[in-house]
Amino acid sequence: GRRTVFTFKGREAWVVEPCPGAETAAGCPWTWTMQWATAFVPRTNVPRLLRKGWHHVTIDQFKERMTEEGLKLSREFQDYLVNDLGFAPQANLIGMSWGGFFTVRYATTYPELVKKVYLDAPLLTFDGFSHDSGPWKALEPKDGWAASPEMPVNRAAALAKTGIPVLLFYGGVDTVVPPKRNCLAFIERYKAAGGTRMEVCPRASFSHHPHGVEPDNTTICDFFADEGYFRKGKQK
Repeated sequence: GRRTVFTFKGREAWVVEPCPGAETAAGCPWTWTMQWATAFVPRTNVPRLLRKGWHHVTIDQFKERMTEEGLKLSREFQDYLVNDLGFAPQANLIGMSWGGFFTVRYATTYPELVKKVYLDAPLLTFDGFSHDSGPWKALEPKDGWAASPEMPVNRAAALAKTGIPVLLFYGGVDTVVPPKRNCLAFIERYKAAGGTRMEVCPRASFSHHPHGVEPDNTTICDFFADEGYFRKGKQK
């Protein structure tokens, strides 16, 4: 599809239109890769959705890393897409690694703006995280991040209560965002809160990469495009 790159609030953003020959799908649905938007594109099934008439977007807000400032910027970006460009009111979020951190924070802050969430090896806590946390470094609580409500892992119950469908992939030997503190803790808390709209896809031999699925695997596309996905016994 044709990609239009532009500046929004001083940040690079872009919108990809449906592939040539594909009419815009009814209601103008769209996906939003919240970080690493040019990584593993075929493996995230985005091209399949573009061929179905979907749009695809991103905005670079890595500097903010979805602090309160980042949440505000992202909300303004979605308002622009919906109110000025005519996109569907709710976003379908793609959250890979840091993007998973952004996705859960955004979805639990503005659940009314989010339709579905796909998480892939998501960073969900800074507890035990050895990489640069950017602006969060100056915000660390005195007792650390483990119990902080700012951490996505501690927002699992809030996400469960929204009823937003979730598709979650993680690698069993991921050393960047180890499953025990990230995905496994998140899944446990989600289920404990009564959440039932999550499909978990563990990959025992995967590390942090690659994200997504083989290009002939339609799981992610089906998840986003099929309105009845969770009525067909997909919960796990």
